[in-house]
Amino acid sequence: MLIDTFTTTVELRTYEACREALFSPHLSRTFDTRGYHDGNIREGIVSTAHGPMHRARRRVENTQFRPDKLRLYEQELFPQVLSDLLDQLIVGEEIDLYRVGETLASVLASRRTGLDIRERDLDELAAIVEFVDIFSQGAAILDSKDPEAVRAMVYDAYERFDREYVTPARQRREGLLARLARGDLEEDDLTHDILTALLQHRTDPSLELMDDGRIVREVATYLQGGTHTNGQTLVNAVDLLFEAEAGGRPGLVERTAEDRAFAQRVVHETLRIRPTTPKIRRRTVADVTIGGQAIPEGSLVIVDVVTANQDPAFGDEPARFDPDRAIAGDVPRWGLSFGGGAHICPGRTVAGGFPAPDAHGSADDASADEHLFGLVALMVQGVLRRGIVPRPGDAGVRDTRTERFTRWAHYWVRVGAPRAASAVR
Repeated sequence: MLIDTFTTTVELRTYEACREALFSPHLSRTFDTRGYHDGNIREGIVSTAHGPMHRARRRVENTQFRPDKLRLYEQELFPQVLSDLLDQLIVGEEIDLYRVGETLASVLASRRTGLDIRERDLDELAAIVEFVDIFSQGAAILDSKDPEAVRAMVYDAYERFDREYVTPARQRREGLLARLARGDLEEDDLTHDILTALLQHRTDPSLELMDDGRIVREVATYLQGGTHTNGQTLVNAVDLLFEAEAGGRPGLVERTAEDRAFAQRVVHETLRIRPTTPKIRRRTVADVTIGGQAIPEGSLVIVDVVTANQDPAFGDEPARFDPDRAIAGDVPRWGLSFGGGAHICPGRTVAGGFPAPDAHGSADDASADEHLFGLVALMVQGVLRRGIVPRPGDAGVRDTRTERFTRWAHYWVRVGAPRAASAVR
């Protein structure tokens, strides 16, 4: 059954209490205990699992987020794709920046999850983005204004997604794995993606992957997370930069376009101020004490990420957008926006890179080959260097289908003269 009654409801708002909740093993993300065919559209996926299966699945999937693989994406694969797509996307006098962001993010998310797509084909990418939009509504079903309509829409999308993308990609990878088993192929010749990793280990009973539907939903989850979140963060970063300049802080846009280390801090500060999941929900599976408060089993715990991220732990004027703010070294610059504990976002380094350099440093200080700035920083720099400027009037249209106020449906900008990129990476 879908749990809609709880022993009690507790809302946590301080940074320390919220962090403690996210790291507690007694808080679960599972709210719907039905099987998939009985109505749980997210049944069996890693992001809602709790316990041994979750740990086993994460061990396998985390291999696709190792630094060597991330450097390959950020330093070699993505820059050229980014440039080629921006040539196609930033044309005319006005563009919808949110659609640009999702399109850019969908390329690497598709490759990382294991979909064989035409990476520079805008029609193909638009089809991927359409699926992502539906899966994103499914991921936010607890905040949805019409959950039954969302459930029906996601069921249909899974079926089409499997037929059009997952099945062809899976068949190709199963062929490669068969060649590997015969000795006709080396391990390094395999595709390196989530789908391949799942297929390699699907007979391991601890992963609970013998149901093909679970593989489809797992791939869809990683595609959605890697596309939607990055697209929304790009728009929120640009919106906050434009807002700050209009409020009397000139030069932030130029500085972001020129300095990748600063662009990374802009992304981290954006995630802190506007987390893509403003409130994280958990269910207690045992009596637990969080922040000194006793919470009984079966309770709904709401982690208020927005308020926690504006805790005094984040320095002076924590509600103010300030990429240069000084933060204690043991507090992540993005706050709790990537979650924490066992369910911390596995793609956080893809999106946000390694911890940002000191606020008074420059890209030159952080340009050693081993540093990762994150793909969103590259995207923010890419669109700003193409000369986007605010559109007069109301440029943004919020996505009101859920209660998540940090989501956009559209964000229109004007295209001006390109900004010259400096010599930094």
